Parts: sequence; structure tokens; C-alpha cells
Amino acid sequence: MKKYIVFIVFIIGFIFLQSAPFYENIGIRGVSPDLLLIMVSLSALILGPLPGQVIGFITGLVIDLIPPAGLLGISAFTFTLIGYGVGVVGQKIFGNSIVLTISLLFFVTIIKAVVLSMFAALFLKPGYFGYFVQGKVFLEAVLNSLISPVLYFIITKIEAKVVK
Repeated sequence: MKKYIVFIVFIIGFIFLQSAPFYENIGIRGVSPDLLLIMVSLSALILGPLPGQVIGFITGLVIDLIPPAGLLGISAFTFTLIGYGVGVVGQKIFGNSIVLTISLLFFVTIIKAVVLSMFAALFLKPGYFGYFVQGKVFLEAVLNSLISPVLYFIITKIEAKVVK
């Protein structure tokens, strides 16, 4: 139970950070890293598919409820899918390396953009692919990939001290 607390504290902190008005000003060319996606992915990578799935669902649901809220459940479904998928990949590929973390976060960011664009095109605005406009999704994927090893290192060090 103690190892889950580390992820819960980080996710709650990042929810407040990402919903703050100044967060959009942090970034490159108007693109900020998705810290919640990174935390869901890292929790799934470290804890496994079921905890990653649960953490992904709860995080996505909170994202769906924070204004400006879109269609309820889109983020919850997307983050649940990502939490489970990363957890399965983490179990199949033994050893958590920096290269694995960087690669996973790059591809997970692309998958998040594809799924959210698909749902937005189906339910909100036909023909919508806003996540791919001007290459912003690729910049976000690079930012997420660069930040993820640092967060992975910090989390594993904190988790090692808390779980003792």
C-alpha cells in the first residue's frame, strides 16, 4: 500500500499543477508536457497492468471533471487503456531501462493523441484532428520522453525509501 501513496501524491500534485492558469505558459511553442500521462505510464510500468489501469481510470476521470470539461469519459477511457497497455508491456519486457521509458512515453503520447482525436471526431466535431495540428503532438511526445527518465529516477528513489 505504501508504494501506491507515492504515485497518488505525485498525481494529485500534478493535477493541481496542470490545472493552474500559468501551466500553459510553461513549455515550448505553446506545448507543455503531460505530467499526468507520464505518471500514469510510470505507475503502470513500475506497478503492473491492474494498478496502472486503476490509476489511469481515476486520473482520466478527474481530468474529465476539471473545467473546461469535454465529453465525460474520453480521458478516463484513454488513460485506462494506456495504464493497462504500458503495464502489460512492462511485464513482458523485463528490466526497466531509460531507453524503454523514453520509447514507451513517446509512443504512449502518440497513442493518447490518436485515441482522443478519434473520440473527438466521433462525438464532438467531425473531422477533428487537433492534436496533430502543426506537429504539436510530436513536440509533446519529445517533451514527455525527456521528462520521464527524470521522474522515473525520482519516483524509484522515493519509493525505495518509503517501502522499506
